[in-house]
Amino acid sequence: MTTAEKKRTLRVEYLKPKTDLKRTRLSNECTTSYAAELIGLERRQYELKEKGTYPFHDYEMFVLARYFNKKVSELFF
Repeated sequence: MTTAEKKRTLRVEYLKPKTDLKRTRLSNECTTSYAAELIGLERRQYELKEKGTYPFHDYEMFVLARYFNKKVSELFF
């Protein structure tokens, strides 16, 4: 298996939609714009991360978990 194939496999395995994060965000009546602002992103960038197109950075996960008063593992894994 080549490096590119390994990377593709890992993306499929780990870049999944963050449904727990979305559910928590909606239950707290938090917009994607506001969540994006919390971590210093544009709304569209945040939406792509929440959909699983791009990964969240560790500090972004920490900031969001802290804001929603949840553990990182509860929202992202």
